[in-house]
Amino acid sequence: MGVCLVAYAVSDANIDTVLADPPLIWRIVEADDESSYLRELERGAQVSLWARLFGKTRPAPEVRHLAFTPHELRPVDLDKSWDGLNGCLKVLAPQVPNFFDGTGQVGKIEVGYSAAAYHRSDAMQRIAEAYAGLTAEQLLATYRSIDLTRAYPRGMWRQQDADIESYLTENFAELQAFVKHTRAHGLGAVIQFT
Repeated sequence: MGVCLVAYAVSDANIDTVLADPPLIWRIVEADDESSYLRELERGAQVSLWARLFGKTRPAPEVRHLAFTPHELRPVDLDKSWDGLNGCLKVLAPQVPNFFDGTGQVGKIEVGYSAAAYHRSDAMQRIAEAYAGLTAEQLLATYRSIDLTRAYPRGMWRQQDADIESYLTENFAELQAFVKHTRAHGLGAVIQFT
C-alpha cells in the first residue's frame, strides 16, 4: 500500500463541467463504475433534520454524464515514483507548471488521499514541450545529485541502485508518453492520488 499517482487525459470542456459540478469527478477517476458518483449525489441531496421535521423530502438528484472523445481518459499510473520524479523535474523543468501539483483543485471531494487536481490543455502543452527535451540520462544525473530523503516513499529514495533507477526512468517514459498524448490531442489532465 501507499500513495500512488494516476492521471487521466481530459478535455478542457470536461474539466469546466466538473469544476461546475464536482461530483462528476467520479465519472473520470472511476469511469467504469458509477457507484461512487451516485453515492456522492446522495450525500449532496441530504435534507437537514430541521427540514425533515417539517416534512420536506429529499429532491431526486440529477444524474449527469460526461461526453468523452476517443482520446480522453487515457491514464498514466506512476505508482509511487511520483515524488522522486517531482523532485527531479522541479530541477530539470522549473519554468513550467508543476505537473504533480496541478494548477487547480476539483472541489473538496476526496478521490483517494485528496481532492483531484487538474491542468488545462495550455499548461499540459507547456509541460509536454519541456519534458520532451529531457532524456533518461538527464533525469538520472539529477536524481543522483539532489537530496530526495524527504521524498515519498522515504526509504526508497535513500537507495541509489539499478532497480530504483530503472523504476524511475520507466515511469518517466510513461509520463513523457502521457504528456505527449495530451499535447497531440489538445487535452488537459486530472490528477488523482490513490
